[in-house]
Formats: sequence, structure tokens, C-alpha cells
Amino acid sequence: MSEKKQHPLYELAEQFFGENSFKQDLNEFEKMFRLKSSASYLKISQFEENGYYIVKAELPGIKKEQVSIDLHECYLTLTISHQEEINIQHTGGSSISQTCEHISKTVLLPFAPDKNQLKTTYKNSAMVISFPA
Repeated sequence: MSEKKQHPLYELAEQFFGENSFKQDLNEFEKMFRLKSSASYLKISQFEENGYYIVKAELPGIKKEQVSIDLHECYLTLTISHQEEINIQHTGGSSISQTCEHISKTVLLPFAPDKNQLKTTYKNSAMVISFPA
């Protein structure tokens, strides 16, 4: 069987950085990219049930403490704050990267609810915000 031909850029990078170091760094960057791309999408649904209007946000991998809610008239904004530090080690030394990211999504509600009647629960990686319809 023949080996799969590598892109010349990878071959050059392996020669410069060393094969193991380059592959480790590439794997770390790939993990970081996957984590960021999954965190930047917020799936939010809205519906009425049993006399309440409900806004449900699916937040896999997000802790309750990372989410803030802001209500301004008919606009409900969810903001997720995410901070991480990644330490990548390679043969030429070590490199530390720190990331702080805020992701927000605003939804338009059918009416302006009373802020005092908002009820928020967090269960099974989902935040549910409800108020009387």
C-alpha cells in the first residue's frame, strides 16, 4: 500500500519545528477551533405553554455562572462569557495563550414582560426563562 502524500507546507513545517512538536501544536489548534466553533452558536426556541411564554436556550458545555440575561422592553439578550488559558509546549519553548470571549444573542419577544415575573431555571445544559403570557 502507498502512503498518503502530505501537503508540502506540512512537510516544510515538520522540518522546521520537528515532526512531533508540529503535530502536537496542530492537534491543539484543532481542539481550540472545535471548542470555539461549538460555543459560538446559540440555539434558542420560544413558545407558549400553560399560560407562560418560554424562551429556551440550549447551552452545551456552558455553566450557569457564565450566562447573563438582560431584558429591555421586548428584547431579551443572553450573553455568555467564556475565558480559557491554553499552554502549548513545543521543542522551541512554551507558549501561553489566553482567550476571553463574549457571545450574545438577542431575541424579540411578542410583548414586554414584567422583569419581576421572570423565572429562570438551568437544567440539562439548557436555560429556560419563563414569564406569564
